Amino acid sequence: MGRLLGAEVKGEGSYEIAGPRDIERLSPEQALEDHRVYFIESKAVLKRHPLAARNGAILTTAELAGEFPRALIAAGDARLALIKLLSLFDAKPKHAAGVHAGAHVDKTASIDPTASVLPGAVVREGAKIGARSVIHPGAVIEERAVIGDDAVIRANVVIGYDCVIGKRCLIHGGTVIGADGFGFYDRPGERHKIPHIGNVVISDDVELGASNTVDRATIESTTIGQFTKTDDQVHIGHNCRVGKWIYIVGNSALGGSVTVGDGAMISGMVIIKDHLFIAPGSIVMGFSAVAQDTEPKQAYFGVPARPAREMHKMNAALAKLPELMTRVRDLEAKLTEKTS
Repeated sequence: MGRLLGAEVKGEGSYEIAGPRDIERLSPEQALEDHRVYFIESKAVLKRHPLAARNGAILTTAELAGEFPRALIAAGDARLALIKLLSLFDAKPKHAAGVHAGAHVDKTASIDPTASVLPGAVVREGAKIGARSVIHPGAVIEERAVIGDDAVIRANVVIGYDCVIGKRCLIHGGTVIGADGFGFYDRPGERHKIPHIGNVVISDDVELGASNTVDRATIESTTIGQFTKTDDQVHIGHNCRVGKWIYIVGNSALGGSVTVGDGAMISGMVIIKDHLFIAPGSIVMGFSAVAQDTEPKQAYFGVPARPAREMHKMNAALAKLPELMTRVRDLEAKLTEKTS
């Protein structure tokens, strides 16, 4: 195990490890399970679990290794060592290359021989599936859609016509990419649907959580940049331009034509009004509603969202409001007595 992780072994070298366990699931009074490995990277975690020196093995840093009789000492970044550890025990199923007899694939579709199209998947006319990509059951790849190499399209995902998915993307179950944008034009007694003739273009190394929706653009492309990651139940409206290295946490929604700069973070349950600019590196904290552009590398929260420092001052003042109202009533009563 130490060799596979590139970690130094402290203690019994032949100690067998059945797999990792989460130390945070234990109470402070519980000893660690034997033949399991636990991850501790800080003194704070060790303080919460004083029995960590008993049983099991600890994947840890060189600074903490002396606390444990049996340890795997990470060389460099302990978090990267943890990722390697979890990868060793990752039991995701492997899929044979080729098109399953139960899949529905149009004869004009182009599918790399190393790709896997599983039973119940649908690949429509002119669609392209890249090398080693996996299309899971119930997924629909519509006309002329393009899936890059090494992508994984989970069950019941819909990739709309003419949409493009980059290399090494992971699209979780139930996500719909390329639905019509929410655009209508009203006249007295009439409601006209605006055709959305654009598409969605997703760059390489993007991961979209379960049940996301990404609407196609009205004319050009709704875009998502490289290494951007979204949680479950995220909505990205038509014409949005989402940059690189962005996190969007669950149950957040971007209105149409929102631009999100590189490196921004949008926390959970956030609503962003249409046509706004979320500046590079800015942070929108959870349960916020953004109604104005943000500034680079600034944190915002609230309804409507304001700079965090300003909101902290406002909330501090708000906490004093009942006391201030009482004082005002007392002053008003005294003034009334003097003038009567």
